Amino acid sequence: MRQYRYKAIDSDGNYKTGKITAEKQSDVVATLAESDLELISCSVDSDFKLSFNSGINEKDLISIFVHLEQLEKSGVSILDSVNDLKETTESSAIKDLMQEVSESIKNGNLFSQTLARYPSKFKPIYIGLISMGEKTGNLVDAFANIINDIKWSLEIKRKTFKALIGPTFGIIVMFIVLGVMTSFVIPKVTGFLAVQNIEFPATTTSLINFSAFFRNYWYIIIFGVPFLWISSSIISRSSKNLGIIIDNFKLKIPLFGPIIKKIESAKFCQFFSMTFKSGLGVIECLSLSSDLIKNRAIKNSISQIQQDVSDGLSLAHSISRANYFPNLVVRMFRVGEESGNMGDSLENIKFFYDREINDSIERITSLIQPILTMILGGMIAWIAIAVFGPVYSSFSQIR
Repeated sequence: MRQYRYKAIDSDGNYKTGKITAEKQSDVVATLAESDLELISCSVDSDFKLSFNSGINEKDLISIFVHLEQLEKSGVSILDSVNDLKETTESSAIKDLMQEVSESIKNGNLFSQTLARYPSKFKPIYIGLISMGEKTGNLVDAFANIINDIKWSLEIKRKTFKALIGPTFGIIVMFIVLGVMTSFVIPKVTGFLAVQNIEFPATTTSLINFSAFFRNYWYIIIFGVPFLWISSSIISRSSKNLGIIIDNFKLKIPLFGPIIKKIESAKFCQFFSMTFKSGLGVIECLSLSSDLIKNRAIKNSISQIQQDVSDGLSLAHSISRANYFPNLVVRMFRVGEESGNMGDSLENIKFFYDREINDSIERITSLIQPILTMILGGMIAWIAIAVFGPVYSSFSQIR
């Protein structure tokens, strides 16, 4: 995003000057036209700082929306709330953002229209909720829903990080032990044993071969998996069908696949509930909720659900046809349709899956740690048998 200084003229012949943040000059023209202004000239603002996108994280977003929510409850206008946040925040990134937002609102743009210019930070569903809140005069609930979502996302990330930190540390220790043994210990021991003219057993021969392979091709072992992961991600982005196949495979991976499905299901239900309760139609709720789904196989199934609903099928039946969502999700959608209380029914799913996701992550952690310990122990035992067996034999021959 760039900030442009502009000079424009209104329908009464009055000149207007100001600043607008936009991707390109044509966007400046379009934005001014919405305010019945005709652009005369514009140039990139040389004093404009680096875009705030580089400095705002999810915790900053929580701070922004909590501040706006509290002032909105007090009856303060959105422009005054933005200006108040700009003056009181200690974050230069938030201050820069609020400056841009304030200028945009002063130029006649809605708050939702302004935030829509920053898609990397404000999800489409946030824009949809705020837009609906502007129409209904209920921005408080919109801000509250956004805050709850960001907190939920942070909690999922925290739990995932907590679950992975132990196994990751274990794998690093394994590679360090393997590297030290194959690079320093094993070559010296095998050199000593070779002088003794001892016939090596199969365990020792396999260890020597593995040690030589690791020393010669260590970069393949260490960087091979990350390289394949990154390559598959790049290739899958270039092909929608391939991306769907890869993400569908991820859902079938033991232990991890069910967690991915639960997280995506909880996310889908939460956002559908939020948008539906705000007054949006089913098709629009599906569309906005789909934007938040990362798994492309599930995202594609939601597109098919939209088509089925458009063709006249019930929402619950359309979801059951997708074969990606658990039976609980289908049942709760059916209950919501029959009772006319869709929002509350779907919120129950989120609360249920919050516990399920937490339990699943803890189960995986409790399984991976012993497995890594067994692998590390087996590796050490293999090295000990392969090395000390021939050493013991050589001492026996000397005696």
